[in-house]
Amino acid sequence: MYPNYSVGVNYGLPVPYQSVISPALSNGTQIHLTGTATGSRFEVNLKSYQEDTILHVNPRLDDNALVLNSAQNGFWGQEERHGLPIYRGIRFAIVILATDHDFKIAINNTHVCEFYQRLPMYLAQLVEVKGDLNLESVRIYPGSGYNGSGTGLCSQPQPSYSGDFVASCGLPSAPPNILPPPFTGSGVPSIQSCRIHTGSRIFIRGFIPPGANRFELNLLHGYSDGDDIAFHFNPRFDSRTIVKNYRRNGQWGQEENQSFPSYTPLMPGSSVDLQIACNMDAYTVYMNNYLIGEFYHKIPPGHVMALQYKGDIIVGSIGQL
Repeated sequence: MYPNYSVGVNYGLPVPYQSVISPALSNGTQIHLTGTATGSRFEVNLKSYQEDTILHVNPRLDDNALVLNSAQNGFWGQEERHGLPIYRGIRFAIVILATDHDFKIAINNTHVCEFYQRLPMYLAQLVEVKGDLNLESVRIYPGSGYNGSGTGLCSQPQPSYSGDFVASCGLPSAPPNILPPPFTGSGVPSIQSCRIHTGSRIFIRGFIPPGANRFELNLLHGYSDGDDIAFHFNPRFDSRTIVKNYRRNGQWGQEENQSFPSYTPLMPGSSVDLQIACNMDAYTVYMNNYLIGEFYHKIPPGHVMALQYKGDIIVGSIGQL
């Protein structure tokens, strides 16, 4: 049995908004934002207390452009411009992933661009959001440079809301009473640092929104979307099929398909508790304590560094034993 935790969430943050980044940015740190654009422009800045801007993310709806930049000692650098998949009045989700050399930007479940670090990322001490938007939530997920409390948990979210968030170490023993707001788009892709070896177990608690088509969980050999995948778990609600596979050197293996087990309530509009166990010969997947699949190792275990989730799932917590 895992320790209980309680969650108190009030969505909706004041704008302009600032939050301290702690621990410092490191390889794998992720910053998640959700909200709705209400006007022409808004911006997300990773700043130092000295007002240097390590990363400036500036969606300009009036120009249909995503502008990236940095500033030091009051002087802005060269703008970098990209297409903008954000629209006025429609809820968006932005993920900023820090790596050793750049920032990767994803919007609405799709990778959009990178921004090479002109200033060291560890100088960023604040997340600032301002402009024409209704800001729903800001969450910071520590990267691989954060050792945590030694509880064996994967990198845990540090949500910032207009209300309180309280979570003890460990995984909840029952689904939280408070679910995310109504789902209006695809889930936000995320890569969580998790070292997996024989005997490890990963626990994922989440919510499958109404109207969901499919989601996937990937055990990665690195922190990038293009890294090798030791295990690809892909429930597809549109075909009532679970697809399992692996990917090595950019090449997918042979898919292993199975129908949804009749005894498993794997369906849109439901909360789920998933467990992936790494055994000597295979990965096994349990949902709500029912075995729903297994996948024999095609790549020797022991090299997994991260868990990736994307698609139609809203993840509330991740843990590891």
